[in-house]
Amino acid sequence: MPIFDQGYQHWSGKLSGHTWRWLTITRHGIRAGSKNRILRTALIAAWLPAIALVSVLCLWGLVERRSAMVASFLQFLTFIFPAISTDPHRYRLDVWRLAYSYFLRTELFCSMLLVLLVGPSLISQDLRFNALPLYFSRPLRRIDYFFGKLGIIVAFLGMVMIVPAIVAYILGLLFSLDITIIPDTIGILISSVAYGLIISVSAGLLVLAMSALSRNSRYVALAWVGIWFVSGIVSTVLLNVDSQQRRYAYYHQITMRPPEYNPDMTRQERTQQMQQWRRQREKVTTAYRLEELEFSKNDWRPLVSYVANLSRLGQQLLHTNDTWVDLSQLQSDPLQRDLMLATYMGPQFPWYWSALVLIGLGGLSICILNLSIKSLDRLK
Repeated sequence: MPIFDQGYQHWSGKLSGHTWRWLTITRHGIRAGSKNRILRTALIAAWLPAIALVSVLCLWGLVERRSAMVASFLQFLTFIFPAISTDPHRYRLDVWRLAYSYFLRTELFCSMLLVLLVGPSLISQDLRFNALPLYFSRPLRRIDYFFGKLGIIVAFLGMVMIVPAIVAYILGLLFSLDITIIPDTIGILISSVAYGLIISVSAGLLVLAMSALSRNSRYVALAWVGIWFVSGIVSTVLLNVDSQQRRYAYYHQITMRPPEYNPDMTRQERTQQMQQWRRQREKVTTAYRLEELEFSKNDWRPLVSYVANLSRLGQQLLHTNDTWVDLSQLQSDPLQRDLMLATYMGPQFPWYWSALVLIGLGGLSICILNLSIKSLDRLK
């Protein structure tokens, strides 16, 4: 039987620097997460909005070229919006903005779900099984450990937000076959990638901080659901309670009875009277919605919702409100124009309020992570 020397064996391989050591933790986490069937199903489902985004951008590229493949759609567009069908290049930026806006809004929900599936167990299981001393017995710093765990969340969220946005942009360029589309829409791509990174880093830091506070990943998952859903419910309740008085005054006007039937009136006079009554109702509805829109410019209640803060930043990055203002000009009736703005424009409170809230949550998360792992980092 051979006898081997079990003393110290010198490492003769190549040592990597500290810069990329966190990548090993990220790769291992991605491989482990890819074995989860529920997570794989959620990733596939999260790509469905990306298919819709690609379809819209490719369809619009064919519309700009007036391709025979979309002749029937062009006829429909001419009937609904003649101005757009006449000069589709004029509304290129608006269409791309709205397509990316709805895509990112849907992916925001998917990203919260993915964080729920991936994040709670990243640190809590290491605490539960006392695996942190094994990590730090290697030439690994705390910041490498944090970046490695954060990289797992960023990688999975990037698969459903950043990668589809880039792929859709490339396909949109190919179907457009117009070089001017690059300077017109490159800002949308940059904003979409930046928004995806903001969501990934913010949600990643927050769920890692919660995961570092408990050894039970189920408690962490419940806490994440609370931040995701409960904060949104509380924000909605606060908004509804505040607007109750204005809503009551609105319903008091909108439920006014139609004019009584007068047998002495001709049919034409009766029709004009009903049209005036409906017109008055539309004015009241528009005035109420515009009042709510104006009030939202200084309303702090949406800040209670974590998702609402993320949505406000996305709205600012993509400039979707500017798009709705531009599209409202298609309405010849000023009342319909105001009603469109009041219906589709998003919250108006300053975007930097949401940015400060997210920065504060990120700073608090970093402090929690630092304090929770500091006592276990014994190797200097």
